[in-house]
Amino acid sequence: MNLLTAAVVATETAEVLSIEKNSYKVADTIVGGFFSYIRSEISQQISELSQNVEAQLMHLKELANSCLAKKKQMEADFNRIAGRYMKIFDDLNSELSNRIYELDKPTFTFRKETDSQKIRTSNNDLVSTVAIFGSESSDLQSKIGASIAKKRALDSINKSKMYLWQQKKLNETVRKCMLNESVSRFIFVPVCLIESNSLGNPTDRNIFTNDYLSFLSEKSKRTELFEYFSSDSLNWDYLSPEDNENIRLYFNSELNSRSSQNDLHSERVRDMILKIAKISSIKSISF
Repeated sequence: MNLLTAAVVATETAEVLSIEKNSYKVADTIVGGFFSYIRSEISQQISELSQNVEAQLMHLKELANSCLAKKKQMEADFNRIAGRYMKIFDDLNSELSNRIYELDKPTFTFRKETDSQKIRTSNNDLVSTVAIFGSESSDLQSKIGASIAKKRALDSINKSKMYLWQQKKLNETVRKCMLNESVSRFIFVPVCLIESNSLGNPTDRNIFTNDYLSFLSEKSKRTELFEYFSSDSLNWDYLSPEDNENIRLYFNSELNSRSSQNDLHSERVRDMILKIAKISSIKSISF
């Protein structure tokens, strides 16, 4: 009976421990799945909001360029009108000056003759005045120089303090924005492949990439990349209306920023580029 009792107690203890261990495993699995689902939802929402923000920023950039163009036009108009009125006022000032000179011409003539007849010798009463004036002027110049040096030193200290404060603030912002995690994901890099055919000449192929894709400088890698994009296994499809709209906003913004608003030739070239561009016909690879 004692052995049977001990066996039952041991079995019950082992069962309780097993139930407790399995309960912890189930709880950890549920909690981990919940947080993984929440993280996935938040990442998806951030991605959607980022695309919307980028599109709006492109649109705002285009509006900003338009505002800058209008501002430049208004500044040019203002300067032209201001120059016209300044010329009128300068002419009035010159005319008034000539009339005043003609009215008081004897006085101006007398002043000119007296200035030419001034004689300063070493035995007059102005010698001591000149020495005192030179001493006071030298003292004043030294004080002004010291004041300028102090002001420049104070400005340098304030600029250094502001730079250090902004650097510390930037480091704190970067530290708060960084996530201490490792996530496996796809990274997309822009690559431009150009293929052209001309009568009587073979096909000309070229590729343009950023400097950090140095492996594409090898001829074998470039040939492999061309063959990959030329294969029939890829599924090319038209872009969505939202992507077309985003590309059109960015394209118009870049075109406006690179063309002059006051040049007729530049405007004709821009209009022709807009007619030639067929953004809705762009296709992309469906992954």
